This record gives sequence, structure tokens and C-alpha cells, in this order.
Amino acid sequence: MGMFTRLWHSVEAYPWRWTLALTVPLILFPKIDLTVSSWFFDPAMGTFPARSQPFYEWVRRTMPYILFGFVGYLICLWAAGEWLKDVVFGVTRRMTAYVMLTLALGPGLVVNVLLKDSWGRPRPSTIREFGGPDYFVPPLVMTDQCDHNCSFSSGHGALGFWPVALALLAPPPWRPVAVALTVGFGAVVGFVRIAQGGHFLSDVVFSAIITVAIIRWLHKRLIPASGQPSLKNNPSIPGESA
Repeated sequence: MGMFTRLWHSVEAYPWRWTLALTVPLILFPKIDLTVSSWFFDPAMGTFPARSQPFYEWVRRTMPYILFGFVGYLICLWAAGEWLKDVVFGVTRRMTAYVMLTLALGPGLVVNVLLKDSWGRPRPSTIREFGGPDYFVPPLVMTDQCDHNCSFSSGHGALGFWPVALALLAPPPWRPVAVALTVGFGAVVGFVRIAQGGHFLSDVVFSAIITVAIIRWLHKRLIPASGQPSLKNNPSIPGESA
């Protein structure tokens, strides 16, 4: 646990250093994206084999509904607490607002609405290097080759890293391990989408950074430093049960 704790404290203390370390190489050397995607492309078949493999398709199709279902369950607990005039399983208004906002703003508004439908970056499976009609475009370069639901940035990647929001609700001694596990989960989801030719490595990295940054920003403003939503003195969300 000591290694995870030191790593998490480093990320918290120097977020910009970590952001630059992850993004600058991908910006300066955009062919990293092509190289990584080529590892999963089968020239003989002319496709990315993972596009039809059961596990990869389960992650792409089913995993999002599991996460959405968990959020729905949390909302039901909050609604039950409102009806009972009590807090059910520690799910307060503040916690519910935090969970819903992190999901709505990160994977929802910023990634899927503002970026994927306007940036225009074609997916790996549609570019000429992998048998498609489009041209490769480096990250952060806008283009008109894709009209909607494009490659930058990764919606599944953002959703995969969103459970970091839940990990930050863990008690402080366990928080670094919880964050490490959820980051690992997000990395697996991102790997699946890269292997399927649905996204470049940079799409996943930028989605992770965007999502985690929004989560940290909301966590600092909605969740007390103790790590658990306070049941008292929450003036910004009046009516919190004590």
C-alpha cells in the first residue's frame, strides 16, 4: 500500500507534471498512435480482430450499462433517504450530487458532446494505414473527416476512468489503493477500445486526464477533506439530514 500512497500523493501534489508527462510525448511524436494501433491490426485479415472477440465486445457493449446501473442504484438510495427523512447507507445529497455531476460533466458533456461530436478525428479503423478511406490526424488537431461520434476523445475511455470518482469516496487510508484499482479498470477499458481500432492511445489518455481533472475539481468542492460527505453544515445543499 505504501507504493500506491506515495504515487497518489505525487499525483495530487504535481498534477501538471503528470499531465505533461503523459501528453507531451503523444503531441510531439504523433506516430506513437499509429505504432500502438498497428500492434492490434491484422494486415492479412484487413481488420482489428478484437472487434469480434467476446470479451472486448462485452466491455464495449455491456460495461457502460453496469456503471449506469450502479449510478441508478445510488440515486434510488438517495431517493429512499429523502422519503424516509434519513440517510440510507451513507448516501447523502452531497454524495449523490458529486457522483452525478462527475459522470454528467466528464464522460457526458465534455467528452461525448463537446469533443467527440465536433473534433472530427477519424478512428483508427477508418484511416488509410489500416485499410480505411481517411487520413491520420494527430491529437489536438481538428479536422472535418468525421461528422459525429469521432475518435477524439474516447467516450469509453472517459467512462472507464470515471470510477475514480467513487474511489475518492473511500476512507483516506484506503484511497490510494482504491484509486489504483479504478485507474487499472480504466486502463483495461482503454486498452480494449485501442485493440478494437476504435480509438488511438492519445484518445484514451486525454479522456483519462479530462475525466480525472473534473472529478478532482468537484471532489474538492463537494466532499469534505475527511473523505466522507458531511451530514451537517452543507449550506450549498440545504436540507441535508443530520
